[in-house]
Amino acid sequence: MPSSTLRTDLRAAGATDIGRQRTNNEDRFLVDVPRGIFVVVDGIGGHAAGDRAADAAIASMTERLTRQTGTTPDRLREAITIANNDIHRLAATRPEWSGMACVLTAVVIDGDHAVVGHVGDSRLYRLHDNRIEKITPDHSPIGEREDAHELTELEAMRHPRRNEVYRDVGSEARDVSDEDFSFVSTIDFPEGAALLLCSDGLTDLLPSEEIRRTVADHAGAPEVVVRQLIAAANAAGGKDNVTVVYVERGGLASNGRPASDRTAASSRDTHRSWGRVAGILALVLTAALAGWTIGARPGWIGLPAMATSTGEVVVHAGESIMDAVTAASPGTTIIVEPGEYRERVTLRDHVRIVSRVPRGAVLRLPSGATEGDAAVVASGTVDAELNGFRIVGDAATALGVGIVSRNAGVRLVDLDIAGATVAALDLGPGEGVTVTGSDARHNPGAAVILRAGASARLSNNVFSGNATSEHPIAAIIIEPTAEPIWLHNVFDGMDATAIAGLDATGRAALARDNWFLNPAPPARRTRGASGAGGAR
Repeated sequence: MPSSTLRTDLRAAGATDIGRQRTNNEDRFLVDVPRGIFVVVDGIGGHAAGDRAADAAIASMTERLTRQTGTTPDRLREAITIANNDIHRLAATRPEWSGMACVLTAVVIDGDHAVVGHVGDSRLYRLHDNRIEKITPDHSPIGEREDAHELTELEAMRHPRRNEVYRDVGSEARDVSDEDFSFVSTIDFPEGAALLLCSDGLTDLLPSEEIRRTVADHAGAPEVVVRQLIAAANAAGGKDNVTVVYVERGGLASNGRPASDRTAASSRDTHRSWGRVAGILALVLTAALAGWTIGARPGWIGLPAMATSTGEVVVHAGESIMDAVTAASPGTTIIVEPGEYRERVTLRDHVRIVSRVPRGAVLRLPSGATEGDAAVVASGTVDAELNGFRIVGDAATALGVGIVSRNAGVRLVDLDIAGATVAALDLGPGEGVTVTGSDARHNPGAAVILRAGASARLSNNVFSGNATSEHPIAAIIIEPTAEPIWLHNVFDGMDATAIAGLDATGRAALARDNWFLNPAPPARRTRGASGAGGAR
């Protein structure tokens, strides 16, 4: 199965918790089930710097891993190197970020194999046939001695130098050809196996055998596995942030349990569905009380990623996406094959529309469209998703607005919008729109217009080269009473003063939680017609 194929044979969950002795959480994670991408990052460098390093790593890794170019090992090696150099560059921009870095472990599922990329002392375990196997080496003096069997696992866990690492992501510039930097390996990942990625907040407190038993006891319910492991780490002292990502392939529920559990399994089958619901509800309640972050990129908004659709419909090049949307029942996922689709798409309640190859499906308005028309419309729509599309306008194809949303609650994920003359995104009031992992670039109009009453959440997006028309208003326009949340976005070629509708407090908050790269130089001042002289 090629890596670009959307995975339907995986079940996964992830969560991160601050622990019991820390005041901030520098861990981050990514759970992207459709693409089979999973990442755990542990930031280094103190309150502000560790957070920023981890955020930058997730953003850089996601951007590279979702581009389907090169072999999977090459993609992982490049992604880690890009993340390293992005962090190293950012560390030089502010004194308080000096020395920031992170450690990370990443996995891309590729057919019957898992490709692993790793730097530092976070870990990957493989669980199969009731056994647990540590896959990643620890890039630390104590971890290295443990791997060489000079120290037992318990001796290493209790060693005072346990948390020292000699290799990290971000402390110095790296080249992708540096094979001594990142550990990259391909392992078997058969049916009935599971993978567990975690930060050292788990492995410093729980030995591998306890991890194995917890997985065996709750196999088949990834969200419960994650919750139980985090709870166990906190019960053991919770001395650090703890992050767990757990991935099952196929029938681990029968293969992974001890024999005694398998014997009793048949008597519990009728209760499994209700038990799963109860576990999910418990997770939501626990997350709300403990402040967990549940999920962190495509496939992760809300609950840990798991199958929610009632079926899939495939749209091939030359067919109509809207025909499939019109015929779809609630819970359907519409998989769109690569190609160009000249039509206007209206999102529908409880229906996901996903490009099978990320950004391989291209939306253009049909001929006869005007410069004010929108390619995608969400009006009064709830629980809908558009994922992985390019939306394009150019001299040959008019595009006024990439996506317009009014009184809707929709998810817009991994989109690339270019050539819109009015705005890439025109977001009005509604139950909440989330825009994640997307690019708005080279639009003559604004990148985003947030209308009065809008409550959108925009995270991990890139905005570059927008508002290029002869008389642009601004690249980002925020109307009064709009209440957007901006987190971990990249604004390239502009600074916070270029955003219309923000006061000084809003600009400061935006600059704190996002990145502004290569801000444009201030425009030369000219005197009015009645003044003396002109531009210098």
